[in-house]
Amino acid sequence: MNFLYSYQAMTVSNDPVQPGVRVPCESGKVFGFSVAVSSVENMCAALAERALKADAPYLVAAADVHVVTLGVHDRSYGAVLEKMDVICPDGMPVVWKLNRTLPERGKAAERVSGPDLMEALTGMEHPGLRHFLLGGEEQTLQILADRLKKKHPGCQLAGMYSPPFRSWTEEDLANMRQAIAASGANVVWVGLGCPKQERWMAEQKELLPPAVYAGVGAAFAFHAGTVKRAPLWMQRNGLEWLYRIYREPGRLLRRYVKYNSLFVWYVLTGR
Repeated sequence: MNFLYSYQAMTVSNDPVQPGVRVPCESGKVFGFSVAVSSVENMCAALAERALKADAPYLVAAADVHVVTLGVHDRSYGAVLEKMDVICPDGMPVVWKLNRTLPERGKAAERVSGPDLMEALTGMEHPGLRHFLLGGEEQTLQILADRLKKKHPGCQLAGMYSPPFRSWTEEDLANMRQAIAASGANVVWVGLGCPKQERWMAEQKELLPPAVYAGVGAAFAFHAGTVKRAPLWMQRNGLEWLYRIYREPGRLLRRYVKYNSLFVWYVLTGR
C-alpha cells in the first residue's frame, strides 16, 4: 500500500493547469540550457513568493554535472529540462562553467543545490508555506517528517506520499496528483531521483495542482540522515561526487565516470 500522509483537504479541479511563469532572475547558458545566476538565499525568497501566489505548477530543477550532461547526451531529457521554469546550478563544475559565460559585471552565480534549497525553504517557517514530500520509501519519509518538525517547528508539513517502486500506471499518476491537491500544499519536494523526477514533473506539468515543484534528488536521504552528505569543504571544491562514489560505489561509480567524462569533453570541445 502506498504511504499517504495528509493534514488538509481542498477541492480537486478536473481542469488542466496552465504552465507556470519563469521567476525573474538573471541567467546564463550551460551547454545551451538557461541556468539561474542566483544564491540559495535569493532563490529561496523568489520561490517562497511564487509559492504563496501559486496559480499554476512551477517546476524547479537542480542541475549538477549529471543533469546538464545528460541533457546534451539524451535529447529527450534535454527537452525535459527545457520545460523547467528555473534550473539551479547544483554542483560546483556547473557553477564554474556558468560563471565563465557571464559578462564582466561583478556578479557571479553561486551553488544552489537541492538539499540546501530544501533546508533553507523549510527553515523559513512562513505560515503561508505548506510543504509536501513526494518520493522515497515510507520509513525514510517518516524519519524525514519527524526531523523537519523537530528542527523547524514552524514548518507546515501538509502531507507526504511514497509512490510505488515500479513503472507507474495512469491510476498511479492520478493518485499522486490527487494526494498533492488534497493536502493543500504549495511547495512540493520531489525526491524521485534523477532523471525520473524531472521527467515526471515535465510530463505531468499541465495536470499538476498549482504549487512550486522542486526536484531535489538525494535531499530526502541526506536530511533524514539515512545517507551521509560530503563534508562542507568537499562540497565547496567540487568534490561531492567523489565522496558519493566512496559511499555508494556500486550505484554511482559508473554514472559519475561516464557523465563527468562527458562534461569535461563538452567543455574542451566548446559545447
